[in-house]
Amino acid sequence: MRKKYSKLFLNSKKESKVGFYQKFKLFINKNKGFIYRIIIFIALIVFSELVLFRRVTWRIQIQFYIVFFSVWIGIGEFFLGKNKMFKLHPTNFWAAFLTPLIFNIVLNLAVYKYVNMFALTAILSTLIITLLIDYSSGIISALMFALFFGILFGYDLKFTIYLFLPSLIAALSSRKIKRRVEIILPFIFASIAQIVVLYATNLSYNAIDYLYIPISNFLSILIMMGVLPFFEYLTRVYSDIGLLELGNLNNPILKELSLKAPGTYYHSMIISNLAESASEVVMGNTTLARVGSYFHDIGKIWRPQFFSENQKSKNPHVDISPKLSSLILNNHVTYGVELARKYRLPILIEDMILQHHGTRVKQFFYDEYYKETGIKDTNMFRYPGPIPQFKEAAILMIADVTEATTRSMQEIEPAELSQKLDELISSLFFEGQFDDCGLTMREIKKIKGKIMRTILEMNHKRISYPKIDVKELKE
Repeated sequence: MRKKYSKLFLNSKKESKVGFYQKFKLFINKNKGFIYRIIIFIALIVFSELVLFRRVTWRIQIQFYIVFFSVWIGIGEFFLGKNKMFKLHPTNFWAAFLTPLIFNIVLNLAVYKYVNMFALTAILSTLIITLLIDYSSGIISALMFALFFGILFGYDLKFTIYLFLPSLIAALSSRKIKRRVEIILPFIFASIAQIVVLYATNLSYNAIDYLYIPISNFLSILIMMGVLPFFEYLTRVYSDIGLLELGNLNNPILKELSLKAPGTYYHSMIISNLAESASEVVMGNTTLARVGSYFHDIGKIWRPQFFSENQKSKNPHVDISPKLSSLILNNHVTYGVELARKYRLPILIEDMILQHHGTRVKQFFYDEYYKETGIKDTNMFRYPGPIPQFKEAAILMIADVTEATTRSMQEIEPAELSQKLDELISSLFFEGQFDDCGLTMREIKKIKGKIMRTILEMNHKRISYPKIDVKELKE
């Protein structure tokens, strides 16, 4: 009897031990990214104390961890964790946030040690993060930078404010920058604000200290312009400036598309106008919408003759089965993603390649297959998906199906076009293609109206010119 209970006790102990390890392993896997970020900051804090004071003390380390991590978890992790892009691509967007921030902290440690404490500035990392992600992320990075150095300098609140407020202004003034020359404005505003804060807080009475501010900020701007393309390439998170450079029509992939699939290239150019104009009315990223449209069909470089816009005579789908046709159409999505990864295109453009057809059924081939076999299986004829995850991807989907429909219309009349658009958008809505993109019904209505106006403007009728003898026209 005693042996029986002892076995039961040992077994339960083993089960609880296994259960604990499983739960611990699950916890680690679930919070892997958060743990890595904490380790990175711990290493940075240790490195900073070594650089500045040539020692590592438990007192400074523990105090630093308690204050800094309380704010980081309460503000940084909380707000950035709610950002949709950080949820979609955590590795890319956390890298786009942390890499410039840590780079700037390390750079400013050297500035403090070898130059002057008033030459410290958060403008470099703030501008890079604002341009790559958004201004709210830029503000959070500025706060973390200011807090980091404020703690290092003995929990100096005035110095924390001195670093944070100008960076806040820099983030707010750089929200809509699309050209490199416009970066001069955040530099001017941030420098003026930093000088005012330095004077108001009485941190320095030396006139020379004021000169360090514009010089340091200007050098930060120059460094930022130099390193921004490397951060974009490394993280695959692109600023609007980077997207515009990438969208140059001399881009090797777009050149290849224009040569191998000219019909697709022309189709992409038309869609880019529709997507850009529609994105503007819902406050979307118009640059991403346009450049994403350029690249969304690059997978059609492979076997372009299987797509209607590139066919000159015979349709090759006539000679193959509907299932094989479906696989070939799917391949333009998967091959497009391969090209996007090979050329390190922005991660959001890779998403647009994947999502511009969502999980829609290729109705023509499905109908052909049903007539041949009598089997109803829509899953065999679905695009791989997923459905659009953000506004610009959903707008691209609407523009894509709209352009394909209007191409088949002999005369584009407003009433008929409006009816066609209503049918297309209703079909996409009831198929569930807009479930995850964040578009509201009001925004969808605005998109429909803008696309309709753009199409009518692009296809307006011209007057017919009278024929006059060439001899009469000659001087």
